[in-house]
Amino acid sequence: MSHKKNKHPLLKAAGLALGCMAVYNTCEYKKATSGNVNHREDCRIYSGRFGDIYYKHYGSGSPVLLLHSLDPSANMAEWLSAATSLSETHSVYVIDLPGCGFSDKSVIDYSIYMYALAVNDFIKNRICRHHDNISGIHAAAISTSASILICGALVNPKLYSGLAFINPQTMESTYCNPSTRPEFAKALRAVYNTPVIGSFMYNLRYSRSAILDRLSHIEGLDDTAKNKLADSMYEAAHTGGHCGRFLLGSIHGNLLNTDTKHMLDKLRIPVLVVTGTEDRQAKKALSAFDLDRENISSITLEGISAPQLECPDKLALALNRFFE
Repeated sequence: MSHKKNKHPLLKAAGLALGCMAVYNTCEYKKATSGNVNHREDCRIYSGRFGDIYYKHYGSGSPVLLLHSLDPSANMAEWLSAATSLSETHSVYVIDLPGCGFSDKSVIDYSIYMYALAVNDFIKNRICRHHDNISGIHAAAISTSASILICGALVNPKLYSGLAFINPQTMESTYCNPSTRPEFAKALRAVYNTPVIGSFMYNLRYSRSAILDRLSHIEGLDDTAKNKLADSMYEAAHTGGHCGRFLLGSIHGNLLNTDTKHMLDKLRIPVLVVTGTEDRQAKKALSAFDLDRENISSITLEGISAPQLECPDKLALALNRFFE
């Protein structure tokens, strides 16, 4: 009898803790989505097999697709400054990838192959239908999204004329190492998938202060720009509830790890690699890119951490030359 009584305080404490987490989750969602920082009304929608993809379209000319980095807080805002410059000579499409921004955040396990199919569908069904007689488009990706374009080009080479990668990174160098024990990765993914505890962990990682702290290493942005970007990422991470945690669970569960070097060996179209000397992860990932190959060229920007944010006009100029 006494043994049963001793359980009650523990159960009450656990219930109280879960209740506090649930309240925190609700408050964080309302706080993050109370404004309209990313201007949903300015977006267009493409409905595909992986849900609705929100995008913006600028300019006219030969088509260019721009992908943001692969993270629950990432969104098309990373590209908007450079996209404006590129739109002077190109028809520019910037999208929120599935699981990010305003696009649908499905309760699924995410993979690079799924993203490649989603991007290829968008190119075929939205871009190609608006541009007659195109043999392929140019596309650029930031950070970990490089693997998406590489995979997409291998699945359907006819869709692409050239690929540009800005500070390309491999998933394993950014999150879990491939040597992480599968049981641990699976357990971590399962925790993120839980509604209360998983959402709580997700909200702690994507609180505004945590996001702003991660932006502190970008020295080329002043405080006003950092705060504006933090607001955009904060809203993006929490739009659609806390379902961004399923993408985060897939990332930490090693479901998005890819053998970038092996895929690049099969790629034959022109590739441009743009790196900033202040991005350490990009330096580590460069070993996957054989810069001596004829179809791969590179540009290094001194003293820069995030080219698309710190020097978007200079980046747009470099991309314009490559896309010609």
